[in-house]
Amino acid sequence: MINFLNDFLDFKEKLEETQIIQCPTDFITRLYKSRQSDILYRLKDKPVYFLIEHQSTIHPEMLLRIWEYIGEIIRKETIRGNSIYPIVIPIIIYTGFQKWNLPTNFDQKQYQSENYQDYAISLSYNLITVHDYTYEELLKKKTLFSSIMIIEKCKDEDEINEQMNKIIEIIQEPKDKEALSEIIVNIIRPIVGTEKAEIMLEKINKKEVQDMSPFTKFLLDYKYQVLKESEKAKKESEKLGMERGLERGLERGLEKGLEEGMEKGIEKGLEKGMKKGIKQGMKQGIKKAIQETVKNMLQFGESDEKIMKYIGINKEELENIKGMLIQ
Repeated sequence: MINFLNDFLDFKEKLEETQIIQCPTDFITRLYKSRQSDILYRLKDKPVYFLIEHQSTIHPEMLLRIWEYIGEIIRKETIRGNSIYPIVIPIIIYTGFQKWNLPTNFDQKQYQSENYQDYAISLSYNLITVHDYTYEELLKKKTLFSSIMIIEKCKDEDEINEQMNKIIEIIQEPKDKEALSEIIVNIIRPIVGTEKAEIMLEKINKKEVQDMSPFTKFLLDYKYQVLKESEKAKKESEKLGMERGLERGLERGLEKGLEEGMEKGIEKGLEKGMKKGIKQGMKQGIKKAIQETVKNMLQFGESDEKIMKYIGINKEELENIKGMLIQ
C-alpha cells in the first residue's frame, strides 16, 4: 500500500509502512440505506485519510459520491470528539476499457461566478486509469501495485503467463514476493492450472502462502471470475462457431473471448454456409454469458447494485435473469 501511495501520488515526504492504518469503510448516508467504499487508510498520528475507490465502469456522479464519502468520514471524526476536520485524499483506480470522460474537479461541474467564488466547493480526486499505462511502463515501476495493474490489463491465460514471468523477474522485496505468491495461489492458479502456478511459485521460492491481504483482495476484486468467464467464453465460442459461427463474450472481461471467438466462428460458419446460425448463436451466447456471470456473483453474495454496475444491466434485466435462474 505504501509503495502504491508513494509511487502514484506526488508527496513532498515519502510515507513509511508504519505511518498508516486501515479503517472500516461502512457508511450510512441519508440517501442510501448502506454504502461501502472499497478501501480506506489513515495516518496514525494525523487526521489524513486515503480513500481508494475501484471502478470498472464510469459512474456519472463520481464527484457527488466522493463528496458523500468524505462527509461521512468527517461525521465519524466528529463523533469521536475530533473538532478538526480531516483531510481526505480520494483516489479512483479505473480498470474499465471505456475512456474516462468525467471531470475530476468540482470546479469543472459547478456553477462559476466571480462574485460568489469564495463559496464554491473545492474538491477533486486522483484518477489512475490502468489501461493508460503500457506493460513496459508498469514493469519499469517494479512495485507490487504496478504488477497488479499489469494483471488487471491481461485479457486471457496467454497474457497472464507471459506477464507473470516478467513480473517475477522484477519483484525483489520479501513482502512483495509474499503478496505476489498470494495472488498466484488465489487468483492465477485457478486460471492457468496448478502446474504452471507451481512453476511460478518456485521462481519466487514460495511453496505455501497465507490468505490474501485486504488490499490485494480489493485490487483483484473480480479478476478471477472475469478471467475465468473469458476463457470459458473463448472455448465455447470456438466450438459453437464451427456449427453456427457463434462467438460470445462480454464487453469488459470477456473482450478477448469475444474477439477470437468471432474471428474463428465467422470464418468456419461462413465456410459451412450457416449465416443464420451465426446471428442466432451470437445472441444466445452473450445472453448465456451474462446469466452465468450474474449467477456467479449472486453465489458470492454480491448486492444487486454491484452486479448491475459490473455487468452493465438495469434492474429489470437483472430481475428477469434471477427468474430464469430459479427455474
